Amino acid sequence: MARSAIDMLAILGRACQDLLFPPSCLGCRTPLPSSQPPLFCDQCQGQLQWLKSPLCPGCGQPWPPGAGGDHYCGACLQKPPHFSRARAALLYHGPIRVAIQACKYHGDLAGLASFAALAGRAPARNDDLIGDPTAWDYILPVPLHVQRLRERGFNQALLLARAFFPGAKEQIRPDLLRRRRWTEPQTGMSGRRRRRNLRDAFVVDRPQELKNRRILLVDDVFTTGSTGNECARVLKAAGAAEVALFTLARVR
Repeated sequence: MARSAIDMLAILGRACQDLLFPPSCLGCRTPLPSSQPPLFCDQCQGQLQWLKSPLCPGCGQPWPPGAGGDHYCGACLQKPPHFSRARAALLYHGPIRVAIQACKYHGDLAGLASFAALAGRAPARNDDLIGDPTAWDYILPVPLHVQRLRERGFNQALLLARAFFPGAKEQIRPDLLRRRRWTEPQTGMSGRRRRRNLRDAFVVDRPQELKNRRILLVDDVFTTGSTGNECARVLKAAGAAEVALFTLARVR
């Protein structure tokens, strides 16, 4: 079938879908004219805050405009994280916060295509962290404990990894890093409490597959970095050459 015919069928299919299931904004639920992602109205798109330089080259903490070029934050200088760098597409604020919480806590998976579209246009895409997934040997979603996985029915980090990197199915390996211990929900915890809560929570089942490999961790939100840092510590201890972290959003 000719390419133009395939494109026309896709357009017709989307039009039928929009007619049967009218799309709405993931941020404010305003009706939208099309289901073309990202599903955010103009007002909500205007509230999205992209993460870009200047930032900390290590943890990705953004600096205010006029702060000069990229430079390391005090925390990374005092105690460098186990991951080589962390990047996020957006600040965890406003419409993207609403959409992520709807996905994570209410099972609204309609936002996955929109999350992928946003990650694809993020300034962080210019970094080889996500701009070139072939630079990484494996892409690992941050794992959930089996009990929480049963409760939620899905691991949002795995769904995001698949949405962000649709052409890297063989590289996405949810079987290499496991959360072996139940941890308390970390919302509202300080960085110190998070680190204590995560101690010995992760394990590598087949360390021989990680030796000298470059690993990209994927998660939904970077809060204090404690989860990603503990995952990176375990992966580096198992022999990984480098571990980096990409999240859809991060808390300022």
